[in-house]
Amino acid sequence: MFDKKKRNVLLLFIVPALLMYVTFWILPVLMSFFYGVTNWSGMGEYKFIGLNNFKYLLKDGTMFNSMKNTVIYAVFVVTYGNIQALTLALILNKKLKAKGFFRTVFYLPALFSTIVVAFLWSYVYAPYYGMISEIFNKLGLDIVPNLLGQKGTSLLASAFVETWKTSGTMTIIYLAGLQNISEEVIESAKIDGCTGWQAIRFVKIPMLSNTITINVMLGLIGGFKSFDYVFALTGGGPGNSSSTLMYSIYKMAFVESQFGKAEALAAVAFIFILIISVIVLRIMKRKELEA
Repeated sequence: MFDKKKRNVLLLFIVPALLMYVTFWILPVLMSFFYGVTNWSGMGEYKFIGLNNFKYLLKDGTMFNSMKNTVIYAVFVVTYGNIQALTLALILNKKLKAKGFFRTVFYLPALFSTIVVAFLWSYVYAPYYGMISEIFNKLGLDIVPNLLGQKGTSLLASAFVETWKTSGTMTIIYLAGLQNISEEVIESAKIDGCTGWQAIRFVKIPMLSNTITINVMLGLIGGFKSFDYVFALTGGGPGNSSSTLMYSIYKMAFVESQFGKAEALAAVAFIFILIISVIVLRIMKRKELEA
């Protein structure tokens, strides 16, 4: 046991980190709730208006539309992103020639900055002269896809870009998990008559439960804070079809100068994301115990 003097010295080491945490996390959250009940425009004076901002968000429909889009975006990133990363990891875990080269190639997107990725994919998606349009032209199909310019596809097109960017990181995490599975376990499963697919389904995936939880939470975090690709590729459009919570907060605050309403939406987003994250984490932990 530490004596009182040593304990006080150790507490001093905690103080700087605690101050940083309070200054850059706790205070902004509290300020968000505070300004959410004012008519602050970002500058000058403000007055308290109670729950008027929250009432406005409910009537305007911005909050529900942003929540819906954010959930769709996050579900796509989590589901498709994990399926894609796990598939790549299973392939790259096999005895392949130039395995190191392929691992490097699949990880490359994670090294690019967001703006570079968005710039590249804006050309891929571009109607008439983009890569997808060129593929249709080469196939002789009279189709001009405009995935970023249509309400039904703009949100998922942006989400797909995020999965492309993050697939390398998720794949590396899955590879680490697969390499921790003993070869003896796989051989025992084969001796018991398991096919390749059965070994994946009943042996490898259950043993990757901790790894799956990590990647699900990473995907969930990326999906809930979705702003950059929406901002760079669609600007929340067409209309508000791809406007997520983070983008709506940005637009209200820095485009429309309605900081009070933006802070109210940020407070709602904080509570909403916290609840969903806790629920998903508990479900994943329960699955881990069952595996």
